[in-house]
Amino acid sequence: MNINLVHFIVPCIDAVIAKNFYKRIFNFKSIKAENKNFIVTVNEKLKFELEEIQEYTNNHYVFEVDEISFDELIANIRKEKLLFGDNISELNNKKVRQSSSKKEIFFIDPNSHLFQIYTKISY
Repeated sequence: MNINLVHFIVPCIDAVIAKNFYKRIFNFKSIKAENKNFIVTVNEKLKFELEEIQEYTNNHYVFEVDEISFDELIANIRKEKLLFGDNISELNNKKVRQSSSKKEIFFIDPNSHLFQIYTKISY
């Protein structure tokens, strides 16, 4: 079966604050307004929608990036003075988990969603 995830919802209290946060951290360029929400283009196949909802469950989002993008993300996270860590239970140790196959960090966005970012796994 050939299947692709094309679009998903990221619930947030304030879509404008979330939009600006994602622009600063991830350097997302294509963000368009649609009603009170914003559509964010991650890449040519994937988009997410920032939808204002007052009550929601916090989610866990995982992104795989290349080494250069990983370093840019770390720099952006440090510039914003966000807490991050090398595992879910240590979100403030400012360490990067490194193994022979990848680098990885975890951080929380302004809407309390957990983000996990890791480099592409080399085989």
